[in-house]
Amino acid sequence: MGTIVRPNSYTAGNTIDPTENNDNETTIYNEFNGGIDNDNIDASAGIVESKLSFNTSTGHSHNGTDSKAIPNGYGFAITGTLTTGTSVTNAHVVIGAQTVTKAYAYVKTAPTAADLIIDINLNGTSIWATTQANRLTISAAGTEATQSSFDTTALSDEDVLTVDIDQVGSSVSGADLTIVLK
Repeated sequence: MGTIVRPNSYTAGNTIDPTENNDNETTIYNEFNGGIDNDNIDASAGIVESKLSFNTSTGHSHNGTDSKAIPNGYGFAITGTLTTGTSVTNAHVVIGAQTVTKAYAYVKTAPTAADLIIDINLNGTSIWATTQANRLTISAAGTEATQSSFDTTALSDEDVLTVDIDQVGSSVSGADLTIVLK
């Protein structure tokens, strides 16, 4: 494995040449996707903690004990007023075999007069295929929900996760939804 090095220093007003950073970005990408050994990190790069975080928006992290970067959750977001539909967010490709343990949802604007019902799909099939009543549900006038009961919990490398919105509030739909699948 290569050593991660600190990129050139820049001061306000300098023009940044993207080619000066490409080697470091490639090295970081390869280190996290191909495994990383804490002993191989160049301390001059400013990475000196025993635990590293990488791309928290997708949930990929390195905990300092495993030899590979592993996902610890998948995040989905919808900005604005919610509407029903299938595959309403970006899709996530699963990295390695994992087990689903909990789902979280939060909205900035609560649905009113009806619950907000969210479905998470694994390769196009609901992870609550048998027990639809367990889908992630934010109660009318509520802003958050969690669920730890699933019909499908096993995720395999290269599986695809997507989100459907099955129901929105009937008076106020709800808005600005964030979902995390742990």
